[in-house]
Amino acid sequence: MVDLEQIFYEYRNKVFGFFVKNLSDQELSRDYTQEVFFQLCKRQDELQDIQYLNRYIFLMCRNMVINHLHKAALDKKHKEHLVRSWEDLRIRGNSPIDRQIDADHYRTVMAQSINQLPPRQQEIFALSKQQGWSNQQIAQKLGLSPNTVKNHLHQAMKNLRATIPNSEIMILILSVGFML
Repeated sequence: MVDLEQIFYEYRNKVFGFFVKNLSDQELSRDYTQEVFFQLCKRQDELQDIQYLNRYIFLMCRNMVINHLHKAALDKKHKEHLVRSWEDLRIRGNSPIDRQIDADHYRTVMAQSINQLPPRQQEIFALSKQQGWSNQQIAQKLGLSPNTVKNHLHQAMKNLRATIPNSEIMILILSVGFML
């Protein structure tokens, strides 16, 4: 049987240092270091078959860094796309009348889409996005856990993205505080 405690003490500083060097974020590095050892614990029975544990751990760390950087790049590209879409919308509708027509249209589409949500999602969405309440405040008001509120809100946003045409612009509008 592999001694996980010994592995932890032998590799924790190396793993943490690797993440700090490659991610330049100590908090994120702590999270990933914890994740590495969590994964090693889950695979404890398999570790005795690994001939080069040092290489195995290095590859785990490297893959986590690559996945993180890939996700960060995709997230950055997505945000840049949203900003470009918003800029395009602003350029097309420069007159106050165009902006009012667009705003009215988006309000109507948004209201119709919100009305299609299940009642609990509608309620949580309204409290969060329209009234600006925190998940904690909503949880207290509705007698739910903050995690349940977060899950309902996530599902509501997912449903809205699926039903609203040009949902990227709609989500951008929501994210900058566009209220119905």
